[in-house]
Amino acid sequence: MLMLQWVLMGACALALSNGSSADYLDPYLLQTKSLPSDLNFMPSLSNGHLGYTVFGDAIFMNGIYNGASGRSKRARIPNWLNISAEICDKFGCLTDDDVAGSEVSYEMDLRNGYFRYRKEYTKLGLTLEQRSYPHRYYNRALVYELEAKRSARLSGTAERINFPLFLRLRQQPGNNSDAFDFEEVNRKSRSGEDYRTLRGRTKILEFEPFQPEPHEIFVVFSESLEQDRQLEWPTWQASLQHRIIISIDRKEDVARKELQDLLQIEQHEMLRRHTQVWNEFWDNEFSIDIEGDPELSRIVNAGIFYLSSSLPSLTSNQANEPYYGLSPTGLARGNLEADYQGHNFWDTEIWMWPVAAQFHFDYGKILLDYRLRHLEAAKYNANVTGYEGARYPWESAYTGTEVTNPCCPDIAQQEIHISPDILFTLQKYFAQSNDIDWVCEKAWPIALEVAQFLVSRASCEESEDICHLRNVMGPDEDHADVDDNVYTNVVSKIALEFAEWAGGKCGNASSAEQTYLSWRALHDRLLILHDEELNYHPQHQGYKINATVKQADTILLGYPLQFDTSDSHLNDLHYYAKVTRESGPAMTWSMFAANYLGTGEPERAHEYFERGYKSYVRPEFKVWSENPIGYDGSANFLTGIGGFLQALIFGYGGLDFARVGDKSHMISRPALLPPNVERVTIKYIKFASSKCIFQFQNASSSFYCPELGGKRFELSQGNRKSQLNGSFNVTIKKGEPLLRISTL
Repeated sequence: MLMLQWVLMGACALALSNGSSADYLDPYLLQTKSLPSDLNFMPSLSNGHLGYTVFGDAIFMNGIYNGASGRSKRARIPNWLNISAEICDKFGCLTDDDVAGSEVSYEMDLRNGYFRYRKEYTKLGLTLEQRSYPHRYYNRALVYELEAKRSARLSGTAERINFPLFLRLRQQPGNNSDAFDFEEVNRKSRSGEDYRTLRGRTKILEFEPFQPEPHEIFVVFSESLEQDRQLEWPTWQASLQHRIIISIDRKEDVARKELQDLLQIEQHEMLRRHTQVWNEFWDNEFSIDIEGDPELSRIVNAGIFYLSSSLPSLTSNQANEPYYGLSPTGLARGNLEADYQGHNFWDTEIWMWPVAAQFHFDYGKILLDYRLRHLEAAKYNANVTGYEGARYPWESAYTGTEVTNPCCPDIAQQEIHISPDILFTLQKYFAQSNDIDWVCEKAWPIALEVAQFLVSRASCEESEDICHLRNVMGPDEDHADVDDNVYTNVVSKIALEFAEWAGGKCGNASSAEQTYLSWRALHDRLLILHDEELNYHPQHQGYKINATVKQADTILLGYPLQFDTSDSHLNDLHYYAKVTRESGPAMTWSMFAANYLGTGEPERAHEYFERGYKSYVRPEFKVWSENPIGYDGSANFLTGIGGFLQALIFGYGGLDFARVGDKSHMISRPALLPPNVERVTIKYIKFASSKCIFQFQNASSSFYCPELGGKRFELSQGNRKSQLNGSFNVTIKKGEPLLRISTL
């Protein structure tokens, strides 16, 4: 549901501009004078607890779903933050004639984390500004703020401002929720304003054995807007400010405390505390500075913002609840099938996690904690499908059981690669953090059960000493019910090797010797298809030459799996580039770019890198589409953002992390720059106990690591080795061998 008043003003603004304004310099400010033609591509704002899309009709809350099994989806809360304001006097509210010739702007402020609509009535000397944001520190709260200002009277041109003015506020939350039964449980009046509390209960359980009771939430309003509200604006008052706060939580006392805490501070201080958290993120945790291409810089910053804002704030007024996963379109969406109903897929681990873990190690752990908390559900899923161990469902939500849409049972049955995908990412976290205590506490319980599932799921031919994974579907969903999908088999081999290593570090090696041997046997015998004549990897058994594929699949054997970087991999890239369908999802082309960079074909990499974002990013607010513009698909597609940022950091940056034995390694090859870019600076790359500024240009790349946390590292490059103590600054130049920094 659109804020109608804002839309009318936006329509008037179309005469001023046909698109977004690109003549400003701030790389964190997305400014336009007209709205996207498809309002699905308005900015999505979240704080990890609550989220909404600007002008949308829904608020969503972390972990709150409604519907049974495959009908489960994020439970829609009406968007009571959808508030609009208009300026009125005794003659009525401002008309189109008053609007004509005025200045309008819609702004997404990425650095400060809020959306702003600003309208200047130049003939009348009036300005109206409206802001909305989910508070990043008081993260149970959603905030709407308005500020109206009048300049000095304009003699002869603005007679209307001689009269007292008022602002009319209107709330447009959309239709009643189909997910909740709401009832009013508390209302009180103070100083003439209404304060009320609603209690909502979801209507349908996801899966009763793992969810015995409906979800219950409490919505506390700073004031009631059940009817239009008028704010008087006397002639002597130069400005008028007002704020409306909505606080939502599972517990009434938590929601009420959040609201009370906010009402005790001034409006400017409330905004300052919100922007402070965002500025600390950009300045002290993660940012990418792109020199030479302002448009690419804005797209990068928007991607970081949309991805990070769906994650929970690491500093909050009250303790966060457990986090229920990063779905492909984030926390601000999830009511529609196009939003994947807010479910979690392999997208989390393979596409978004590698970037989120660079934001902060805690984000890497939070996302993987979701899998550990649902280990029992994964074991249940394996058992009911006839296997041992833990089988993570293709789609999961609140309970961790299978919630794939009933339309597509074959996907739920065959997309088994998500379980080894999770182990691959568990290993990546150790490779980046070197945290063996975390491995034993969090990773090993998952690795043990997933390895058992893979052994029970495989079928082996003793006579030929090979094993298969039959009746599967790889990432390419256009090919169902195939045997030995190469991606699935390779990531399973990696997962089995990691499980065996983790077992040796964390398990009881003597009593589990036969178990570990079974994992090693499957690892060694699992078939990896390879066509010797054409020197490439057929995607699966029986794959027909020139058959079209949907998305990145076999090419992932290079980056991110680092399984094959030989000539076969280069041939895979050349071959699959010709048969991947044009309408495929955004991250496919980013992976072609990352892999071509690794094989030394930069011109092809540049082509695919630009293709991976230019056809998918809407110009006004740099919101991503799942499929190229002109095709149906999801909006705010975080999966595509994750693939794009990986191509930039790990592809162009030449960076990767690996576990070698018990050590963690940060590996860097000479970097390259995207077209038109002069230099890239990333603050900060996280590795073990270090926090590094990573800077690269076409001639060289460098790491400056001032924080080592008391650890020692070894630097190796070619035959040269040296120990690094304290802070260090190292450089790798074009033409030099790989640089490797290892934990000691």
